[in-house]
Amino acid sequence: MPERPGEEVPYRVYLPSGWQADRAAPMVVVLHGYAASAASPFDDAGGALQREADRHGFVIVAPNGYNGMADYGANLPLPSALPARAAPRAMTPQAESALAQADVLHVIDRAMADYRINPARVYMMGNSMGMTGVLHLARSFPEKWCAISASDGPPWPNYPVERLRSISGVLFVHGGRDTLAKSADTQRLAARARAAGVRARMHLVPDGTHGDAWVRYLPETFDFFAAHRCSGRRQ
Repeated sequence: MPERPGEEVPYRVYLPSGWQADRAAPMVVVLHGYAASAASPFDDAGGALQREADRHGFVIVAPNGYNGMADYGANLPLPSALPARAAPRAMTPQAESALAQADVLHVIDRAMADYRINPARVYMMGNSMGMTGVLHLARSFPEKWCAISASDGPPWPNYPVERLRSISGVLFVHGGRDTLAKSADTQRLAARARAAGVRARMHLVPDGTHGDAWVRYLPETFDFFAAHRCSGRRQ
């Protein structure tokens, strides 16, 4: 990556079965959770991401977020219940987080150029720490996203929900059996967003856990994205 010359950071791309190089395609950016990797959303979903991509014609892009343990630029304290690092940090948390954000933006730019992505139809979703990344990147670059989905993340009581007003659709998802993140926090965030004029909705997956609620709701999430066909947006 440009910020770390000589250092390669992996990412993963899935092209739907109907993808054609001469047609602009919609794209979903998927952000993984803490201590995971670009491959983790595909592994955790057990083929469901590919099925939904094929069903709707979405290109799927999953960045690594630099080392997989930073929070995509948010610098939000993560729950103490998360596993400790196996090795000491080589840089400050803020520097790691900035590199994680830069990695996501580089991967998006690369995918846009390589796969002829329609800039008006770029979507983003993420679970757990990935929800933190979704919310941060949505507040920082609201013009980039047609619609977003955020699930089972840590509380963010002072999140500036008004920054989401220009996004055409915001979907919050949480598992009813999540023992790491509280569904009430996500419900409050969704309510604050609606009160601020954001086109937001919240869905509770009754039997969903911290790790699988987003997978259980994946068909509905992709239907949500497909229903939002934005126009006139620029990356």
